[in-house]
Amino acid sequence: MCKYFFLSYLILNSCQPGQGELFSKLHDNIYEINNQYFYGEKVHTYLIDLPDKVLLFDIPTYSIEIEEFVNSFNKPPFAILSHGSCGIEDGTKWQEKIGLKVYAHEKDKDHPWIRMTPDVLFSEMPKFDESIEVIHTTGHSAGSICVLDQRSKSLFTGDTFYGNDNGEIKDFTKDSQSDYENLGDRINSCKNLLNFEFENVYPFHYEAILKNGKELLNEFLKDK
Repeated sequence: MCKYFFLSYLILNSCQPGQGELFSKLHDNIYEINNQYFYGEKVHTYLIDLPDKVLLFDIPTYSIEIEEFVNSFNKPPFAILSHGSCGIEDGTKWQEKIGLKVYAHEKDKDHPWIRMTPDVLFSEMPKFDESIEVIHTTGHSAGSICVLDQRSKSLFTGDTFYGNDNGEIKDFTKDSQSDYENLGDRINSCKNLLNFEFENVYPFHYEAILKNGKELLNEFLKDK
């Protein structure tokens, strides 16, 4: 009972005018942790509330307030990195503070931007819950992954693909490529995602797409 009172308190206080919301509730079991920045650029990290655990998709900057929010679910905390760049130094702090168990694809263990040591390096896709599917989407990095929450038809994409301010897929084929990227693999990974049922797209960088994410991705890939 205490958990529900505390979570209600957090929700009410996160919505007070002028304070800046700590998190936003996207669906019944999905939250975005707000005010997250990656080298000065605004990004998105998420929490999925599962029956026996909470799963972070990418790791937020540490704060007491976010720690209290994660702990308010009173469930073991797990995290999965969308790609090596999201292995921020604060991941180590989360591991030490609350015992966060961090998963990353083994192909990103030597990613040049990773700043922490994951607890689990996987090649076989881990199974966190019957409603959750982890999908290997190599391209932006060798170990990039997406996570599909089947209940809400929400696809968490990291930097595999994302929306823009016009409500379309941002054309990542026009961006400069880093040494760890493979554009052809990234396009093929996006094409593979069309085999899954999703509506909402929640990325790390740039904008979310609601309701018609799969339709827009299909349109984007027609000439790719």
